[in-house]
Amino acid sequence: MAVYMPNEMDFQGKNFSMIISGSPGIGKTTLALSAPDPVLVDFDEGVSRVKARHRKPTIMGKTYEEIRDDIETSQLVKDAKTIVIDTGGAFITYLQDWAIRDNPTVNKQKSSNAISQKGFGAVKAEFVRFTNVLRTVMKKNVIYIFHTVEEKDGDVTKYRLMCEGSARNIVWQPCDLGCYMMITGNKRYLGFTPTEQYFAKGCYGISGLVEVPELTESTPNDLITHLFQKARENIVREASEGAENQAKYEAAMEQVKQIVAGVEDAGSAGAAAEGLKKLEHALSSEREARAMLSARTKDLGLKWDKAAKAYVEEA
Repeated sequence: MAVYMPNEMDFQGKNFSMIISGSPGIGKTTLALSAPDPVLVDFDEGVSRVKARHRKPTIMGKTYEEIRDDIETSQLVKDAKTIVIDTGGAFITYLQDWAIRDNPTVNKQKSSNAISQKGFGAVKAEFVRFTNVLRTVMKKNVIYIFHTVEEKDGDVTKYRLMCEGSARNIVWQPCDLGCYMMITGNKRYLGFTPTEQYFAKGCYGISGLVEVPELTESTPNDLITHLFQKARENIVREASEGAENQAKYEAAMEQVKQIVAGVEDAGSAGAAAEGLKKLEHALSSEREARAMLSARTKDLGLKWDKAAKAYVEEA
């Protein structure tokens, strides 16, 4: 069965897709490795810059095919809950190399070794396919790390994902969460609410600025794990509140139908109007109740007299 009622939807085990962006050296990789049971895919050859105590199982390879095969066959990946792609920009470079070798006649420019326009199309398609396999087939959280580049727009400095070609236009679409990592004063923060300076994406109650704790010898690296858990708890709470409101709505509408069905004349119409006001309404029940009463009085040839504050028969 592919159709679900709201009360049948269960998102407690939802996997998340996330973008972490920011300037080089700010701690994006270490932050991403605070996600639940991660495996790092090191396209950027940067795992050596992560402190040894924060490193996690890492996949490194010379070609996209090699890395893809490791992801599809490794028991470590099968057991992991999160795949960290570091960086998304370097991944695109691997995909360009793959696309040219996979179909040089179509994907390489005739006048040079550069990728063609159709090659960029192949890169974007494989980027989407790869992400979807991780999320929907392998059931993993997916975190893409991106360096940012500064772009001037008048007096405003904007920070955009460092990503060659038009692929940057598609990476945000499947993401549940996206943050820009910054330093303010002597503290680091994650910005989940978009601003004039940077793109971001908040969802499931995760928004605004989240402080990144300084990691000491005794501090666990688990910030993203807690954020994901908080998001799941928010989803469950919202679903519970939705189910409760739905039940109240259905109960209110049953009473509305009974009250409106009892309207036979001006007197009972007035009594019904008062009765509908006293009900415990939920969702759209109050608006629907007024509409049903209006339709019933119209059928009976009644109208509301403002001066008399009562229903009367139309002349």
